[in-house]
Formats: sequence, C-alpha cells, structure tokens
Amino acid sequence: MEEKETPDTPEPRAFLMVILGTIGLGVAAYAFSLILSVNLSQFLQPTIKDIAVGVIATLPLVAFLWWFSNTTLEHFASFRKSQIKFFSEIGFEFTPSRIALMAVCAGVSEELLFRGLLQTWIAGFAPVAAAIVLSNVVFGLLHMRTILYAVIAGLVGVYLGILFAVTDNLLAPIAAHILYDAVALEYTRRAVVHYQSEGL
Repeated sequence: MEEKETPDTPEPRAFLMVILGTIGLGVAAYAFSLILSVNLSQFLQPTIKDIAVGVIATLPLVAFLWWFSNTTLEHFASFRKSQIKFFSEIGFEFTPSRIALMAVCAGVSEELLFRGLLQTWIAGFAPVAAAIVLSNVVFGLLHMRTILYAVIAGLVGVYLGILFAVTDNLLAPIAAHILYDAVALEYTRRAVVHYQSEGL
C-alpha cells in the first residue's frame, strides 16, 4: 500500500520564526525604553518632510545595492554568491506579501531598537558621533553571518543613524530602511529564482 505524503509545513513555520524574531526586536526596544527611560514616542512625528527625506535617502542605498549586484570584485562577488545560496536555503519562498511584511517588520523594529533606543541612550552620556558608531557596532554584530556582511550592515546602520540625528525623527530612517529592504529582498528573490533555475 502506497504511503501518503505528509503536507510540507516547514516553509510557513520558517517564515513565521523570522517574523516573530524581528518583531521581538521591537518588543525589546519598547521594554528597554521603559527601563532606560527613553521616550521613543517623541521621535515618531508623522511629518511629510521627514518621511520624504527618508524616501530620498533610500537612493544611495539602492545605488550601492546595484553596484554590489553587478561588481566583479572578487571578495564582493564571492560574498554575493554565498548570500544567494544562503537565501535559497532559508526554508521559505520569497513572495511579494512576505517581502512587504519582512521589510516593514525589520524597518520598524530595528530602527526603534538601534537608532531610537540604543543611539539615543548612548547619546545621553557620549557625543552623538560615538553614539552612532557604537550602536551600529552592535547592529553589525547582530547581522554577522560573515565579517563582510557585518561591516556592510554596520555601515548602512551608520548612514541611518546620521539620518536620524539630522532629522530627529525615527520615521526618516524607518522609511529608508523599509524601502531599501523591500528593494533588496526583491533583488534577492529574483537572484534566488535564477540560482535555482540554473540548478547550481
């Protein structure tokens, strides 16, 4: 008698774990803001100007992504291939709705934690430049699948930290972070499809 195949459940479970982990960063930001007496709500002012600044600030990040996706420099090209392989084995398919949800969750949660909470808290007893650098050392370490990935993430974090310092509004780096992640994840989706179609 032929055995029935069981439904394939790891994909939604893997995606849910990623989303819950990201949301957990936002919950941690809120919890630690109470402990450290950092009022995050004061940095969430819905002004069109600052949101527009965040949208425009996405352009240099997207330009870097374009360069990264096309460069033939050995270290970057090798890293790019390893990233595509990693995401092809992540356990779930990238779809438009998943990309949107991942971008929003990461953009909001990570900006609340690293720019809103950590950068603001450090700036309470150290120069703003030191606060931007130190908070993004932590941000880079959180993303350390490889040393190069950690460095790139840290530098992107510094860029977003400067954006927050200039605007004094978290909605600017949140907008930039969400849009950049959406573009990067869509690029990743296409690269993974190509990688899998080539049977590499």
